[in-house]
Amino acid sequence: MLVTENSSSDLRRDPAPALLTARGLCKSFGATPVLAGIELELFPGEVHVLMGENGAGKSTLLKILSGIHAPDSGEIEVNGKPIVLSSPLVAQGAGIALLPQEPSIFPDLSVAENIFMGRQPLEGPTRAVAWRTMQTEARQLLDSLGVSLDPREKMGALSLAAQGMVEMARALSLNAQILILDEPTAALSPEETRDLFRVVSELRERGVAIVFVSHRMNEVFEIGDRITVLRDGRFISTMLAEQTTSDEVIRLMVGREASALYQHESGTPGEVVLQVRDLSRAGFFHDVSLQVRAGEIVGLAGLVGAGRTEVCEAIFGVTRADGGEIRVNGDTLSNHSPQDSVKRGLAYVPEDRNHHGLIQAAPISHNITLPVLREMAKLGVIDRKRERETATEMGDKLKLRAARDVDQAAGELSGGNAQKVVLAKWLLTQPRVLILDEPTRGIDIGAKVEVHRLIGELAHNDMGILMVSSDLPEVLAMSDRVLVMREGKLAGEFTREEASPEKIMAAATLHAGEQGSVISPEVSQSVYAAPAPKKAKTPAASAAPQISTSARLLETMARFRETGILAVLLVLIAVVALRSPQFLTVSNGRSIMLDIPLLLVSAMGMTTLILSRNIDLSIGSTYGLCAIVVGMAFKANPAMPIGAALLMGVVLGALLGSVNGALVTWGRVPAIIATLGTMSVYRGLIFIVSGGRAIEASDLPPGLIALSQGSPIGIPWIVIFALIVAVAMHFLLRSTRYGRALFAIGSNPSAARVRGLPIDRTIFGAFALTGALAGLAGVMAASRYGFVYPATTGSGFELGVIAATIIGGTNILGGTGSAFGTVLGCVLLGTIQNALVVSRLSAFWQLAIYGAIILFAVAFDAIIRRGLDRIALQRKRAR
Repeated sequence: MLVTENSSSDLRRDPAPALLTARGLCKSFGATPVLAGIELELFPGEVHVLMGENGAGKSTLLKILSGIHAPDSGEIEVNGKPIVLSSPLVAQGAGIALLPQEPSIFPDLSVAENIFMGRQPLEGPTRAVAWRTMQTEARQLLDSLGVSLDPREKMGALSLAAQGMVEMARALSLNAQILILDEPTAALSPEETRDLFRVVSELRERGVAIVFVSHRMNEVFEIGDRITVLRDGRFISTMLAEQTTSDEVIRLMVGREASALYQHESGTPGEVVLQVRDLSRAGFFHDVSLQVRAGEIVGLAGLVGAGRTEVCEAIFGVTRADGGEIRVNGDTLSNHSPQDSVKRGLAYVPEDRNHHGLIQAAPISHNITLPVLREMAKLGVIDRKRERETATEMGDKLKLRAARDVDQAAGELSGGNAQKVVLAKWLLTQPRVLILDEPTRGIDIGAKVEVHRLIGELAHNDMGILMVSSDLPEVLAMSDRVLVMREGKLAGEFTREEASPEKIMAAATLHAGEQGSVISPEVSQSVYAAPAPKKAKTPAASAAPQISTSARLLETMARFRETGILAVLLVLIAVVALRSPQFLTVSNGRSIMLDIPLLLVSAMGMTTLILSRNIDLSIGSTYGLCAIVVGMAFKANPAMPIGAALLMGVVLGALLGSVNGALVTWGRVPAIIATLGTMSVYRGLIFIVSGGRAIEASDLPPGLIALSQGSPIGIPWIVIFALIVAVAMHFLLRSTRYGRALFAIGSNPSAARVRGLPIDRTIFGAFALTGALAGLAGVMAASRYGFVYPATTGSGFELGVIAATIIGGTNILGGTGSAFGTVLGCVLLGTIQNALVVSRLSAFWQLAIYGAIILFAVAFDAIIRRGLDRIALQRKRAR
């Protein structure tokens, strides 16, 4: 029996047993206790709301239930049986699915793969991924939720609402009995929230137990059946939603009465401090005009995607407007930067405080004083004492609560305290105008009261405030005037007396040409209305927006990148052939054919690493060391079988690669540092093992040399080996769960961890595979050149391998690429290397041109990807 003001079992209308029972859960991080004696029961067919201030322990409890964290003590039962939720995979196996506040998605992968990652259906004797079956099942799951999405579409191109629905489909595919929703509506529009609530209601009817976390009281009482309150890591009470009130829940959460959430009394506004006229930015907003007076709070309302944040960014100078005029205190800002804005008295608190407002790893003091570093410095040296004193003073003014002091890392703060740090940072600049974008999103009730108090005080002290908020009660209570945006344009303006939920929601939702259509009071009074009809489709079903010709060209270039490489290759061959006719001779063609396999085999391994956001700088040293060891083995035993030599190179390379893998996965050493170190170690071993002596042609058996001469089908064996490796790698990356896991890890490592993918094992395997292929390439090099020189074999080889991989389309940041693209990259790079030699350019010019080509390829790749990211963002906002 739970120790509560009301027993959970007694609160049940349905006597069905609990699906999950947690008793006495405790958790500490270091010396800091986070949870103490938490009790929780989840029943089938109920929405159980979990409430508490930021820092109350909600997130930690959810992570324990989903297997991400292990409790220090306490017990958990699922379906009446004790269970240890030791990992996300174990939790998923027990029927528990977590949908975190930020969707744990793989943006570079398709909708279908996001649903089934790690559990893709397999087919045939090769156990390859059954793509068609997976897409069909994904479509069925989405249809059951009333969502129209193409399972083949990339997840990163979807809106947050659509991504959330895909996460729901994933939970259904797991046959989840318990679904945990951590602030799922934080970034959703009212319409999107209604669609989500419709799905939640359907799942409740199916008997799913749902844990729902939200700071929005209207949501809690609309969707919740029972409410459990936590405070300071302790269980406070569980109650029926219909038998309590928001005031009572707030009292239990903060331990005191909350007389009002929104405290602001209008004063008499002063002169205009911010004036915007006809501001436009193509694809985002157009002809926006507004003004803010001293001492006035102007609310900027509208649905998500209406263009509010984009307008604020343009005013502050984060992005460049295409046209219009911005005046601050009468001074015109034109083509300005954020630094220019700060100098003119403008400050901006961004919507995403974690990524755009704070330096997470830096102390609170550094974050607060960042905009005024010049004032903190003497002769260019920061006065740390003054910095700490200034930060402490600002923290006291804003009632900042840190676990330690201003030396604590900002990333360790709760949402409300983190927002106070961002506010403190900008208030130090003494702005006349403060732009606040979603100032209370994701913070608890107590922190919200304090932030509202602070905003009211700033306005009372004659600061002009432009406040963007998706919280309609906040907009109504805090604003002296309300501006409403719709589809990138201002759609309405209301005084404090005129503003009402009905008017604001009508202005935000009416489409152009719809005259007299009025939203119902039931919808407007609660921004989140009752569930929509079951068969209604979500906004995700809307057609893709129109994009420009240049954007379409960019997408075409990315989609047919391999074709572009072939075109460049043909142009290169034609140009070099005109300059140097011997380039097209049979003997030169054979030389190119024999050089490319060495690069290709090694680049195939590098592709797996770069896909997973790793790299191996030691691949050239591994290549050289394996070549030296095999050469010395032949020198000591000329009768050694060729197959044994190949196996020796592969095994030694795999061992060397495993060392790298162990350093990265077990030692937690960044790959670039670990492999930079082993590159030097392996290069040193080349000279230690060989004694500095070369392996000459006379030391190598004819059978090894013959691998580069021919085969029964007329193609040299090393070419055949390279083709076999390429085909095998294509199958591995395209058609195996292991290969798809590499893409997932590179696309979003944190999501891969939450999904329970074996990250360390997968990455370790990629390093071992890369080493094995480098070892094979080393033996092939001994065959190709007929000698192995310790000083030159493999030296600088890693540069060409990495370049060929990136030229072939593998994203250096991970997540995208293909074996076929890498093949073309190797062919192009190998041809370029040969062309430079045949053109008889000096060695220095060869190096310069070769390096320039690599830089161009990487820059071209970055430009394409940035362009695609912009297009995806526009499409998200248009949805």
